[in-house]
Formats: sequence, C-alpha cells, structure tokens
Amino acid sequence: MPKFTAMDGCEAVDPGTVAALCGAPARVVGRGHLWAVAVRPGRTSDFLHRMDPEDHLRIVRLRLERLTREEAAGLAAELLGARLSPDLAALVGCAGGNPLLVTELVRGLREEGGVKVLDGTAWLRSPALPLRLQIVVRGYLSSVSEDSRHALRVAAVLEAPLRPAQLSVLAGHLRRSTAMLMPLLVEAVEAGLLLDREGALDFPSVLLRRAVAETVPWAVRQALLREARQQRLAAADESVRCVTPPAGDGHAVRAEAPPVDRAVASGLRAAHAGGRPALPDGPAAEVSENSQTRGEELTLREREVLRCAAKAMSNRQIGRQLSITEGTVKRHMRNIFRKLDATSRMDAVNKAGSQIPAEPCFRS
Repeated sequence: MPKFTAMDGCEAVDPGTVAALCGAPARVVGRGHLWAVAVRPGRTSDFLHRMDPEDHLRIVRLRLERLTREEAAGLAAELLGARLSPDLAALVGCAGGNPLLVTELVRGLREEGGVKVLDGTAWLRSPALPLRLQIVVRGYLSSVSEDSRHALRVAAVLEAPLRPAQLSVLAGHLRRSTAMLMPLLVEAVEAGLLLDREGALDFPSVLLRRAVAETVPWAVRQALLREARQQRLAAADESVRCVTPPAGDGHAVRAEAPPVDRAVASGLRAAHAGGRPALPDGPAAEVSENSQTRGEELTLREREVLRCAAKAMSNRQIGRQLSITEGTVKRHMRNIFRKLDATSRMDAVNKAGSQIPAEPCFRS
C-alpha cells in the first residue's frame, strides 16, 4: 500500500538526521512511497542529490508561492473557526503571505489569549506578538551568520527600506564601510530574510521586520533610534552650513546653501534653541517642539488609533477602521508622538503600554 512522508525545513536538521533521512528513500524504492520534501531556495539541488545520489527516484520540483491576502485571511479564519475582525485581518496581512508566519501567529495568539471570539468574529485583544512566532523568527535568523543577524536586527529597528542613504546609516551603526556590509546583506537576501525590490533591500513582510526588531532589547532599540536621529540631524546641519570665503573687496560672501525641506529646518531650529530635534523625515518629523504637553494621558480616540497602529495598519486603513479621514489620523499620530515623546510608531506602542485598549472599543 502506498505511503506518504512529508518533511519540512530539512536544510536545518543536524548531520545525523540528514544521514538517516537520506538513507530512507533507498529502503523504500519500488514500494509506492511518496516523499514531500520542503527545502529553502538555494539549497534544493544539494539536498535532492543527497536524498537520491543514484537517481532512483522520480523527482518533481514545485515552487511554493506566497499566499494572497485573501488566502492568508482564509487560513487564519479556518484556524480560529471564526471570521476576522478588520484589525486582526490587517495583522494577518502583514505576514506577507508566508503560511508559516500566519499559522504560528494565529496559533500563538489563541494560546496566549491574544484573540477573543465574539458572535462568530475573532477580535484582537493584545498588540504583543506571541512567543511561538518569535521562536520561528529566531529560527530564521539562525540560518545566517552572527554578523548578518546583527545587521538584520539593526536594519529592522531603523524601520526603513535599505536604500542607498539608509545603507550608509546602517554601515555607520555597524562601524563598517558599505563594501564590507555587502556580503552580510547578500547572505540575508540568499536566506530569504531580505528582498531586493524597487531599488531597495527590505524585509519580505512587516510582521517579520517587527518580530526581528523585537529580538533587540527595548533600551537598545531606543539607543539605536537616537543615534539614527543624531546622524540625520548632523547630515542636515552639514547640508545647510554656509561657507564665507574672503572676497576681493574685503567683504564676506555668503555661499548659496542647498535647499532644505521644512522638516530639516524645524529640527535644526529646535537643536539651536536647546530643544529636542525631530527627525528630518518619517512620522517623528511631525513631533511638536512644544514639550509642555508631553506626559499627558492619551484620549480614547488616540488610544484607538494607536491600537490600530500596533497592528501595522496604515493611516488609510486606520481611517477606514475608525470612520475618520486620513488627515485626522495623522493629526492624532502627531499628538501621540508628542505626548509619549516617541520617535516611531513602535516606540509609541512600547511607551503607551497599558494605555492601548486590550479590547475593541465598541460604540453604541
């Protein structure tokens, strides 16, 4: 009678297990046995050769594509036995169609009480990523060298696709030149932890980026973000520095400064005034210079906005979820950054803590 054996992640098993697995097909040749072997890209040919060095087996190769957002939501709904609330569907969509991430996310949320089913709908109760998902991500990171893991963690904390400017910032953090950084990033791309798309290196999914960032202690994340802010401010300061060479008539001539956007100028004004400079780009660039209102409690609407932001929802998605305009969402986010003295959305979520509602805010 035909038998079936499925194996996943075979490239990560120890040598003894590999030897046992590779000897198994030889013992079942001619007995109607079907093997389904999942191997990460780049290692398939080597593993199949070890499985069948004498070419006795009939091998059919299939490339597994990522799930669509609808397919990922359907998988999550099947695992939970309920339809997904909009914020939970948004979080599942952040898995980038990776079936393993979707499965471990949903199972972990269910095990840790992160979801609650009400009237056939599964609601997200906590923005925290479950432990079993973090274990999967640590397994992904273990497939690359320590130096490459270090680069990936720093890149995840910086929360930006690695374009040429960001690559220079990353190289500065790692005390390396961009050329020395190249083999580490190539290794991450070959392992599927980074994708080269649209002229930038980026994580395959928002969920993976967040999980990798959370492997870094909170205090270290804050220090990295602070250093990035200082580097950007220093670069902006350099771009507006004026040179005054002596002129032939004895008068100083002020050189024309390159154009600077308003966010950079605002950050520089805050620095010269003794206040806290803002990032020249990104959400933190909109933080108000007025620090007197920092430390205020978040309003109910601001907590609702932050709860949605914790699920990696965009401003447009948050607006649709809460029935408000995208501009209103941005205004709430500015207030949240100011009150929490936050430098990024992840920083705001961490600092808000218990202020983020654990349950969806139902309105009558």
